[in-house]
This record gives sequence, C-alpha cells and structure tokens, in this order.
Amino acid sequence: MADSISLPRLPSKRLDAVEAYHTIRRSIIDGVLKPGERLVEERLARHLGVSRTPIREALAMLEVEGLVKSIPKKGTIVRTFSRKEIKDIYDLRIVLEGYAARQATEYITEQELHHMRVLYEEMESCIRRPWHSPEERAKRVRYLTSKNNEFHGLITKASRNSRLEAVLTQIVELPLIFRAFFWYSQEQLVRSNHHHLEIIKALEERDAERAERIMERHIGVARDLLLNEFFDAQLQPDSV
Repeated sequence: MADSISLPRLPSKRLDAVEAYHTIRRSIIDGVLKPGERLVEERLARHLGVSRTPIREALAMLEVEGLVKSIPKKGTIVRTFSRKEIKDIYDLRIVLEGYAARQATEYITEQELHHMRVLYEEMESCIRRPWHSPEERAKRVRYLTSKNNEFHGLITKASRNSRLEAVLTQIVELPLIFRAFFWYSQEQLVRSNHHHLEIIKALEERDAERAERIMERHIGVARDLLLNEFFDAQLQPDSV
C-alpha cells in the first residue's frame, strides 16, 4: 500500500478496533484499497493515526467477513475474486433472489412496496444528475450501492423466509456490487434501475413468475458486466 493513499485519519487516539474495522472496510468497498493490495499494519496505523493493536483486530474481523485474506509469509491482502467465484456468487444470487421475489409477491405489504418506490426514486434522482468528477462519481456509486442493497434486502425480507435471508446476507459481496456500479455507464445505470421499477410493478400485481423473471435478468446483467468488462482490469485470473 503506497504511503500516499487517501485514508481518513481517525479523530481519537482512543479509537477501538470496531472503528478501525469500519474505516478500512469502507475503503475496501469503495475501491480505495484494491483487490490483491497488501495491507501493512504499520502503514495503516500511521495513516489512521492509531496503534497497531486495533488495526490487527480490525483485520481479523475483516478476514472473518471475507474481505481480506491472511497469507502465510506474505501478510494480509485485500481479497481477490476469481472468475469462477464471481460466476458462482452471481449464479447463486440469480436463483435465490429470483425465488425471493417470487415468494415476496405473496407476502409483501403496501408499506414495504412504498419503501421500495421511495428507494427507486432516490436512485433515479442520483443517476439522472450530471456527474462532474471522479470524486463525485465515487460518492454517487457509494450511495447507489447502499440504496441498491437496501432495495434487494427489502425483497428478501418480504419473502418471509429467514433461512433464505441468512444465506443471501452471506453471499452478497458488497465490493463486487460497488465495482459493478462503478463500471456501469449512466445509460446502464438507468436501465438497471428500470429493472427495479419493473420488479416493483410485478410485486404490486402479485405476478410471481414475472417478478422472478425480472429479478433473474437484473442480476444476470450485473454478472455479465463483471465477467466481461471489469474482470480483466481489476481482478485476478482463474486460480488453479
């Protein structure tokens, strides 16, 4: 990790590991810390203005979450995803989130549908405004990633299947979603959010087959983007 990296300095010398964890985690999800990048405790501690102890504890928490990986004799790196891992994750999401959308047509409430429409409109407003700088784009993508995660989480919750919700919570990889959004053109973002609107309409009409079909197509588009456009630029080749 280069000394010039732009990580926020934390305000208090009494910072605990949880705060360090959240700061490093955001830097990974936002792409400030790149896949495969080595995370040196001493440098992280210096950039964040803390001792190495909370950094070490934060990295351990991130490893449990699957965002970093500890390699013997090499140290800790930001986790990379192979092509097969990306395909496996998104293929599983297609099946499970498609099923969640189908089930949600039976159980979703008017309040949940209203919340989904609000999220759709917030994302649409963000997408349609001009993006003037890379910094602004990164900020917008972070916002869209959060809103998108909330939108999909509502559908999973509306399936009223706690086991399905638990499985999806584990397999949804926020760094991958952020990177997919980052590589979308504005036109692709508009199209992606239009899928959200189509899903809402299918849920409102209690059309289970249509809700499932649109969700499957929606996630499939993101999978194909990561595999075809993003992978070669940012992620490691297939591991043997």
